[in-house]
Amino acid sequence: MNEATVHELIDKALAGKITFPEVLATLSRNEVESYHVDFLRNEFRYYRSNGESLVTSVPLVHDRVAPAFSAEKLDAINRKVQSGEWSFADFVRESTAAAGCAYYMVYLNGKKVRYFGRDGDEHVQYFPGSR
Repeated sequence: MNEATVHELIDKALAGKITFPEVLATLSRNEVESYHVDFLRNEFRYYRSNGESLVTSVPLVHDRVAPAFSAEKLDAINRKVQSGEWSFADFVRESTAAAGCAYYMVYLNGKKVRYFGRDGDEHVQYFPGSR
């Protein structure tokens, strides 16, 4: 997986032109088994099953990550994204400012996302339909 492909995927997601399941399908085709989104540094890290990794900076638009982490707010935000009401850009803006998400890890094979707050609070959400 090259950096141009990653940036194209992120740009499409931010513009609302691709859904989370489509992002996962593209990453899976490129043998990505997990990825990490760091809102404190605005970095994405991709990890492939063969041991390769890629780190890239992305100019995400969001306010400072809120100090308090809220799994309930994060669940509500994710429901809006899953329904198609909100885009990835909305998720970025709201998950940082309203829910206090500092970073998250997506595990494609495990079909889950682990969200973390600034103080280590965490929340696990499974992909829709995976349980």
